[in-house]
Amino acid sequence: MKKVLFAALNSSWTHSNLAHFYLREMLRDLDYTTIMKSYTLKEPLMQVMEDIFRQQADIICFSAYIWNRVYLQQLHKGLKKILPELIFVIGGPEAEHFEQDRQTKVILGVGEQAFRDLAVNGFVAPGNAKAGANLPLGQIPFPYHAADRDILNGHLVYYESYRGCPYHCIYCLSANDQRSEARFDLSRTSEQDRLHRELDALSSLAPRTLKFIDRSFNVQRNLAHAIWSYAIAKDCSHDFHFEIYPDLLDEEDLQLLSQAPEARIRFEIGIQSINADVLELCGRYSNWEKSQAGLLALKKRTKVRVHADLIVGLPGEDKASVLRGLDELCRCEPAAVQLGSLKILPDTPMQEIARRRNYRWLDFPPYQVLSSDTLSFDEICQLDDYAHLLNLYWNKEEHQDVWHSLLQKYPASKILSELKDIHMRHDLPLHSISRQRRNWLIQILTDHLY
Repeated sequence: MKKVLFAALNSSWTHSNLAHFYLREMLRDLDYTTIMKSYTLKEPLMQVMEDIFRQQADIICFSAYIWNRVYLQQLHKGLKKILPELIFVIGGPEAEHFEQDRQTKVILGVGEQAFRDLAVNGFVAPGNAKAGANLPLGQIPFPYHAADRDILNGHLVYYESYRGCPYHCIYCLSANDQRSEARFDLSRTSEQDRLHRELDALSSLAPRTLKFIDRSFNVQRNLAHAIWSYAIAKDCSHDFHFEIYPDLLDEEDLQLLSQAPEARIRFEIGIQSINADVLELCGRYSNWEKSQAGLLALKKRTKVRVHADLIVGLPGEDKASVLRGLDELCRCEPAAVQLGSLKILPDTPMQEIARRRNYRWLDFPPYQVLSSDTLSFDEICQLDDYAHLLNLYWNKEEHQDVWHSLLQKYPASKILSELKDIHMRHDLPLHSISRQRRNWLIQILTDHLY
């Protein structure tokens, strides 16, 4: 019986790899034994190679993403030298950067059925399998076993109830994804029961967070309400994380969410920009007034923890527009604010737009923008400094009263500019500052601004 090793390369020990659990289930009736292993990018390459070597697997499976592709390429090359008979199966968004050969099978696109087909043929079929017809999400087996609690306890456990996104934002991997696949048909009682069985099974894994990877989770309104209702009623120690589209929040949503206990539900809300012209260029037809009203209502009426995102480098957006967005978003006082840099991802419409607009960006992961038609490299660096300061101060939620008080007098960009100046005067980095020193720096800030 051949041994298949699913080797996840995660950015942190708390993460897990949903794709590998799906693929394991695609083998469940075939003549293979499976091993699940997780590594992080902080582990020395030689140690990871040694551990994989000692598993004595016949087939090893990797998922390639922007955060692990460079490390994985080094690992792949090294393992081929010491294990010349080992078969590699590589899938994921960055799989196209791996060349197929006698040892390496590359799956491009959605992979469950393609992986199953490879396994049925003993993993001897030619590589570079372009994924064809795939199983719809509702027919893919539930990915987890009760025994997985041993490796998932205290981790982020990922799950999806829907595949596809109707918004097709130009910078997103879902831009060209035409799928609209719900895992459950809630018009059927049996499907409602299956949903609750799967949610119970997920909760029994004792995760730190149960994170739904659905794009714009609340697009499927009935499904969202069913899962939120479950999360609200569930007696558990973990929280539930959802990425939602803010414009869709309405009074019925807010009434339901107002029942959620403290620390039970987290929302990731992609504002991206408050500039309507920029959003239109991105194919993201969002209305800032609606989004703002939703953020304020969540803050005032619920105990939902909100993480809100802005993106630096979107087409047509200059520094002044980004700062206006930052100031307006911070006035809503979400629990966390991310000021992220645009990634020019392969196979998205943004890449061709970036070429036309003379963008510059890294040609290796994470493909970060270096300059745009409206932002210089220096301006992007200035905004990146603000992003670090938000992570260092705002997102730790240590000085919320201070932030609230300061925001009554100053825009967030002014406060961050002052904080940066303080750091520079004291020759301190914008990261890795102890809590004691952060408290001291905040005191200097408030003494200066009050």
